[in-house]
Amino acid sequence: MTSLSRDEKPIFERVGFGKKAREIHRTLAIDTELDGVDLRVFLYLTSCLDFENFLQVPQLEIAEVLGRRKEHISRSMAKLKSKGVVIAGPKVGRSAVWRLNPNYGKRTTIG
Repeated sequence: MTSLSRDEKPIFERVGFGKKAREIHRTLAIDTELDGVDLRVFLYLTSCLDFENFLQVPQLEIAEVLGRRKEHISRSMAKLKSKGVVIAGPKVGRSAVWRLNPNYGKRTTIG
């Protein structure tokens, strides 16, 4: 096992997925209302979406890739949307478009 030198950042920070990702992951991990399917859907979405552009990721595609029924994916997408993890954009035909919410998971200061 190799260790990082003092000025070398972990890989996720070197590829631009640092502090924001840690905040999002921490918030998702401690949310007791999210289950394993919700987290798997989120992980899949992070491989397809970004924080700036609305992109189409068909729920049927997610269901097939994750080996789940479309109903499970629909429920998870609704949950992730209601919690502000993803943002729905204008529909393209009958299909929804999504992007990750860059403000999700940010810590708020009290006082």
